[in-house]
Amino acid sequence: METKTERDFRLDFCRGLALIIIFIDHVPGNPVANWTLRNFGFCDAAEVFVLISGISTYLAFGSKLDRLGFRACAKAVARRWSTIYLAHLLLLMSLYAAATLVSRHFLTADYVAFLKLQWFQESPLRALLSALTLSYLPKYLDILPLYLVLMAAAPFILALVRRDWRLALAVSGTIYLAVWLSGVNFIEGKDGQGWYFNPLAWQFLYTIGMVSCHLARTAPARLPWNRGLLWAALGFIGFGVVAAAPWNLTGMVYFQPPFYLWPADKTFLAPLRLAHVVALFYVFAFFVRPQAPLLRARLAAPLLWAGRHSLPVYAVGVVLSCAGYVAVTESAGAPLVHAAVNLLGIAILLALATILEWYRAARRSLVPAKAALLAESGAAG
Repeated sequence: METKTERDFRLDFCRGLALIIIFIDHVPGNPVANWTLRNFGFCDAAEVFVLISGISTYLAFGSKLDRLGFRACAKAVARRWSTIYLAHLLLLMSLYAAATLVSRHFLTADYVAFLKLQWFQESPLRALLSALTLSYLPKYLDILPLYLVLMAAAPFILALVRRDWRLALAVSGTIYLAVWLSGVNFIEGKDGQGWYFNPLAWQFLYTIGMVSCHLARTAPARLPWNRGLLWAALGFIGFGVVAAAPWNLTGMVYFQPPFYLWPADKTFLAPLRLAHVVALFYVFAFFVRPQAPLLRARLAAPLLWAGRHSLPVYAVGVVLSCAGYVAVTESAGAPLVHAAVNLLGIAILLALATILEWYRAARRSLVPAKAALLAESGAAG
């Protein structure tokens, strides 16, 4: 990473790629999902997304904290928090309406039960209140609530990172270890089913993202870029491949680490998962520059735009994953349907990102034009 303020295309690219992988992984029984990141190591796209979110949060609000103070920073974070919260509720209601409608017309599976939305039918008011307080998280609706908790803590983490990044890592790491070792979930939820992602554990990865960005911006010499760590990271990634994939898809596991860290639990972000995503981040950042020609290529643009408009792309991706499950189930898992679900789903997400980026560019181009018109009208007056 560098101290320049030019846009880091690596963030947009990796976040866009992670969103596509999340869509693929969310389609049950998807054969393409056998070849995504989760089958070649201990972590998956969720870890990548959270790490990048920590970096992005620092980039978006760190300077505001310096220029305008903690209160203004907290207000800016609160505005973004509100947008994500409303998006989560809208996505929840959309999935419930769609699942109810589909279940009335197709009887192959109970799609409401598959998404764990039946509580809305059994006790609508209690389910709604629990959904509003984020204590009821149906299937596929756990990433945004995790992000909401992390964002709620973001102003405090930012302030601590800016004051002393070592202390920030120490505090965050202590919380992570305490939660991971205790195994106590964040919210138990309905019928004892807690959050799939425990934010008290995942905040450590989020903080690591913030600290890495902070050092890259303020003290790049402190970042440990050296061949020794590079080889260590590459070795750990290779270890992950041997332990987790791809031959293990058959169920014949040839190697398992003989220690209690296995399996790589996701709810509490097991150390294997944490170490793997950090190793991937280190290797990628070591070899790929912020504005590498590969990332500026025309073919990479849709992924960059998907990462830039992550919230709507993620939400539509969840809906498409559910639609893909319906199509696969009703067709009895026909290979052509699987192929169509993947191709159409990815195409729709990239097309959405392209449209959103075009709209964003069009709005920006209107700002100078409006300013010129105001200037002309003022001169004429």
